[in-house]
Amino acid sequence: MSDQYNQAVSTHYAAYRPPLHQRILSMALPAETFFHCGVDIGCGTGVSTNALHPYCYLVHGIEPSEAMLAQATPLSNMHYHLGTGEAIPLPDGSVDVVTFAGSLCYAKSPQLVKELVRVCSPKASIVVYDFEVLLNNVMASLGVDLPSSKIPSVHNASSYDHAINFHGESALDEQCVHHEHVAFSVSAEQLAHVLFSSSKRYALLVEQFANADDIDAFTQVVKMLEQQSSTHSLQADIYYSVYGIKQTATYIATTHTDD
Repeated sequence: MSDQYNQAVSTHYAAYRPPLHQRILSMALPAETFFHCGVDIGCGTGVSTNALHPYCYLVHGIEPSEAMLAQATPLSNMHYHLGTGEAIPLPDGSVDVVTFAGSLCYAKSPQLVKELVRVCSPKASIVVYDFEVLLNNVMASLGVDLPSSKIPSVHNASSYDHAINFHGESALDEQCVHHEHVAFSVSAEQLAHVLFSSSKRYALLVEQFANADDIDAFTQVVKMLEQQSSTHSLQADIYYSVYGIKQTATYIATTHTDD
């Protein structure tokens, strides 16, 4: 995907995201929970970092994509870093909560787990979450063909797993695994931004609605959706898992560092 293409998708991603990050965190974290330092790994345009912000005094967002990070706007006591979860620019034992919002599938590795053990405090919480908005019917209503070779999801179904978590990682203590089906409503323009925030859907929609009148595909899609209804009800599958750091893992990491 070209830089210009990636920038266009990032712009739609930043313009609107379904209000599910806050909803999931309110379910995954205990009521009135407040942490000193939080880290959002694979933060994208900062939507998930903003969702974590009310739970922390200080928040760090880490993202490997410059195009995504360019769309992020930091709030007070929030810092963004270009990089990955394998090299978190924070001291040992300084992080109280870590979130992965739809990013663990790309970030998961043995080095990531080692880095989590290094930076997390003994009672830190690690929250892995994701959601999949079900949009096949919407794409069909726009007349867009969805052959099996063109996955209508945000991700490639052959490699992406919305339910991925840290199950089986010996250094982490699995505390909760949850899957739920939810409904929410959006405007026609918000729905169009959701559709165009996927590189695969973006390509299909541009191909479908490109014309000689220089009316961009996004504008055409918004008009078609408004003709259907001013408000659209959507369904989504949400997933979250919560982990802690096993004390033995913290001890081993500390002992190794001192050697």
